[in-house]
Amino acid sequence: MRVWKGPDAVSTTSLICHRKRIGSTMAWLVLAALLIGAWATPASARVQASIMLDARTGKTLEAHNPDSQCYPASLTKLMTLYMTFRELSTGKMTLEQQLTVSTHAAAQKPTKLYLKPGERVSVRSAILAITTRSANDAAVVLAEAIGGSESEFAEMMNQRARALGLTSTTFRNASGLPDSSQKTTARDMSRLAMAILEDFPEYYHFFKARRFEFRGRTIYGHDHLLARYPGVDGMKTGYTVASGFNIVTSAVRGDHRLLGVVMGGRSARSRDRQMMALLNRGFSQIRKTTVIAASNEDPTADREPVARFKKVSLDDTEQQESERPDAGWFVQLGGTFRSQVHARRALRSALHTDPEGLRDANPLVVKLRNGRFLARFSELDASTATQTCRFLRSRKFTCNAYQLKTRSLSMASASR
Repeated sequence: MRVWKGPDAVSTTSLICHRKRIGSTMAWLVLAALLIGAWATPASARVQASIMLDARTGKTLEAHNPDSQCYPASLTKLMTLYMTFRELSTGKMTLEQQLTVSTHAAAQKPTKLYLKPGERVSVRSAILAITTRSANDAAVVLAEAIGGSESEFAEMMNQRARALGLTSTTFRNASGLPDSSQKTTARDMSRLAMAILEDFPEYYHFFKARRFEFRGRTIYGHDHLLARYPGVDGMKTGYTVASGFNIVTSAVRGDHRLLGVVMGGRSARSRDRQMMALLNRGFSQIRKTTVIAASNEDPTADREPVARFKKVSLDDTEQQESERPDAGWFVQLGGTFRSQVHARRALRSALHTDPEGLRDANPLVVKLRNGRFLARFSELDASTATQTCRFLRSRKFTCNAYQLKTRSLSMASASR
């Protein structure tokens, strides 16, 4: 028999003790209602949380409880897909590869494709089953093919989460089915979505699918924003009773892409409305910023496209700084990175935390003579650089503030 303990236990006992005064029949009716309600309501991490990013810069445009712990539900499958895309990109898997369905995979609770033990399914179909129907059995088929078992795959998921900077996320399974230890935040889900967009653009088209054909059946998707909101081209929905209604959405207008996360919605409809409102405000904010920037430009000047994350060489940096006697300070993240992609990701991750000191900073990817890369925020004063670095360290970043000297890159550490 289930034993109920909760914050209403004292008031319930008091109600019983005083049942003569309020009427024994009424007291027991109220007690029964309390017990039934407690029985029907599971433990929940349902938190209203959201975040909206400019995907080009990684800048946070709007956020509400972005670091509150939530249950990811089927947003977990974004990491399952990230791991699958890694296998595909390295040639360890192919889209047409046939995977065998285990008894464990077939036994997953709905939503699912109702695959049978011993049956074979292609990697392509398993991916589409996840991006459209959010099939739990398909997720486990991929997990077992990559990790050997779902539990081993979950450990691989957590290792990759740490590498991507998902500092507040723990995975326990490949599907997002309820597990009290499986937690995340809206900010971490936005980081994961950004990583998919940046690392595997060749596979992003899977998120655009609204339906797919599977063995004579048409499998329809759950993401209604693909049809309802102009510019939305993915990514993933999620729901359990404990989590509420979750969604990660990417949308494009012109040269701008927004990436939003909503968690803990009370219904699919209200969650979708909240996401559309976030997108409306985000695009409006970007449009205003673009108009202001354009109005400040010299119309007679020659224009060249400038990337938000400007890449410069070490020699370029030396020349630029030698021409500026007030070279100023910069914040450097981590050590050196093996690729521009990893350096840009570090810059975007720092911007996700929305430190005030970086709002007017210039993010730079600097190429060294040995082929490695640095990630920096330049054009800061000493106070801003040191305070910003202190803030980033509190968010688990490796960071130092330096002063650039003229004609060289000799650096004086400002905070150790």
